[in-house]
Amino acid sequence: MFGCQQSNIESIDTFAGFILDGPNKNSNYTLGSNQAAELAVSFSNAFVNKDYDFMSKENFRDSMFFYPEKGLEKLVFDLDTGISLIKSMHAPYDSITRTIEEVIPLIPSYDNSLNKIMLSFTENRYTKDGSIETYRFFEQHYIQDDKIIGVRKWVQSE
Repeated sequence: MFGCQQSNIESIDTFAGFILDGPNKNSNYTLGSNQAAELAVSFSNAFVNKDYDFMSKENFRDSMFFYPEKGLEKLVFDLDTGISLIKSMHAPYDSITRTIEEVIPLIPSYDNSLNKIMLSFTENRYTKDGSIETYRFFEQHYIQDDKIIGVRKWVQSE
């Protein structure tokens, strides 16, 4: 004879973390979309592979924002300017490789249509003079309606 045993299952809190300051202070997060996480990884791969065709209206809004790793100013530009910026970032190097360690999609409670994708990775930049620069990066990719709308970047160098 089969029977069911009833057990007490505690409620699982689906909210995690919190924002401590700024206009969205006291907001929190839930887990986001793996589809959005895959889009962020695809953009990262397109960057290192110089796949400028990826930067299209299929994957991006008409404009996007970018917080570079050096400086605190927010840059806002259209896709053509974004492609030019990426090309200039590649100019001193023969190639760039990345090893992504983790990708975490989160949805902030202040905007349920937004996915903030947290990426951490190690990057090797192979310069034209033969030297290698190694960095650790943390990025936040902002994705809304299946389109990348912005990136924030932090860096740690050797």
